[in-house]
Amino acid sequence: MSLKAAEIPQSLSPEMEAQARDCVIREGWLLDQRDWDAWVALYTEDAEYWLPSWDDEYNLTQDPLNELSHIYYSDRTGLEDRVFRLRTERSLASTPLPRTCHMIQVAQVQREGDDIVVGSNWTTHSYRHGTASYFFGQQTHRLRDTEAGLRIAARKVVVANDCIPNVLDIYSV
Repeated sequence: MSLKAAEIPQSLSPEMEAQARDCVIREGWLLDQRDWDAWVALYTEDAEYWLPSWDDEYNLTQDPLNELSHIYYSDRTGLEDRVFRLRTERSLASTPLPRTCHMIQVAQVQREGDDIVVGSNWTTHSYRHGTASYFFGQQTHRLRDTEAGLRIAARKVVVANDCIPNVLDIYSV
């Protein structure tokens, strides 16, 4: 059985694969540093940001427009608004901001059409109000090569925790 041309995976150069890995890891670092401007700049204007909810024990919600999600932004303006609220302390649930540490393990990097898709496992440890907590799960980044370098065109984050012990926000995942 032969593969059609569209089914043959396109290879990435080692340099481009390294850049893709670095982009995903850098995102976590920027969140830990609270470098909101650099973090938002990683995203394309039309970037989708989605944390689906669990529909049941084994299935995630599939439609962010018609089903419950933890977070859903259809483009970067939602992320910019969130950063504005954090920066101006208009988010009482996030004041004070927790100290965070993102740990990311990239599992897969592949080309899909013009984009690069990076799959990874993640854990975020946080400390706030005398309590240490953590979130963990898997995520998929769809990266696009732009004039400014690789940028995030979509991010889907699956939170695997059974219990969400505190506020779930952009810095939590």
